[in-house]
Amino acid sequence: MPVSTLPAQILTAGAEAADGLLRVRRIGKSFGPARVLQDVSLDLKAGEILAVVGENGAGKSTLMKILAGIHEEYDGEIALSGAPVRFTGVRDAERRGIAIIHQELNLVPGLTVAENIYLGREPMRFGLLVDRKALSAAAGKLLVELGIRIDPAAQLGRLRIGEQQLVEIAKAISVGARILIMDEPTSALSPGETETLFAIVRRLAAEGVAVIYISHRMDEIMALADQVMILRDGRHVLTAPIEDLTHASIITAMVGREVTSARQLHEIKAEEPVLAVKGLWLDVMTRRGAKRVIDNVSFAVRPGEIFGIGGLLGSGRTEILETIFGAGSGQSGGEIRLAGKPVVIASPQRARALGLAFVPEDR
Repeated sequence: MPVSTLPAQILTAGAEAADGLLRVRRIGKSFGPARVLQDVSLDLKAGEILAVVGENGAGKSTLMKILAGIHEEYDGEIALSGAPVRFTGVRDAERRGIAIIHQELNLVPGLTVAENIYLGREPMRFGLLVDRKALSAAAGKLLVELGIRIDPAAQLGRLRIGEQQLVEIAKAISVGARILIMDEPTSALSPGETETLFAIVRRLAAEGVAVIYISHRMDEIMALADQVMILRDGRHVLTAPIEDLTHASIITAMVGREVTSARQLHEIKAEEPVLAVKGLWLDVMTRRGAKRVIDNVSFAVRPGEIFGIGGLLGSGRTEILETIFGAGSGQSGGEIRLAGKPVVIASPQRARALGLAFVPEDR
């Protein structure tokens, strides 16, 4: 990405000193009687990718919300480029160059991709009307530069959760953050989308943007991070360069004890399948007419078996599960058998009555 295409605030990040972009000292936070953070400190350099890891409840998200201006009451000190700061809200933190991407999406389904990216910052004509042509052009240019293949005119609510996550990332980058906080950003992304995200993060780091990256996925941390900071029970355990750490040492620091892994495999008996699908198909209507998104899918799942379905975004994974559960949008056909008996599942209510449960990607 040419430097000239980035938001202006990002360009200033490369001019930051080699150290001292963010300095945090003795941060503490309580919710009522519960102390969730105690004497947490960190340092972040321009262009550095810092992974923050810890078990659920370790205080990661609370610390990030303090840095992003969401929690205004806390103990301790924060300094940006050597100057003490105390944010009065999210907008204040954004004005100073800190943006956060939450695990829960903060977007408006009824607006377009472009409108979501520049919500509250739309280009105006005569100071009164939104310049929609300029809005679409700016969003389209940003998405192309980031390698995100999404139509800026598409309604956000019609996109898959993984695509919406990429829009959230583009929105955060569009404010020109010097520090970008990412809380479990790949939780809903496919492997291909995750690689796109990694390319974006590395590109921004090369331009001087510092990234704080929260994840439970060890492979992501080992592949992306320069430094790893570990929290346990609201306290800072250690910070070390990634090359000095291993999967095992990170996990040991997270839980406070050495962990041994033993995977137990069990034999699947040749019993009659509890679920059998044969010749499943699904047609959905588009502006160009009917489109077949599932074609002649067949499989069987036996008692005690864990059956995986893999594929890239748009390959039909979700549509297969929705169709089986009676929640598919379109015309479908094929045969579904439960415990050997053919069934017709026309609605989620019918699926539940038959003993099926469905956990969708949008929790």
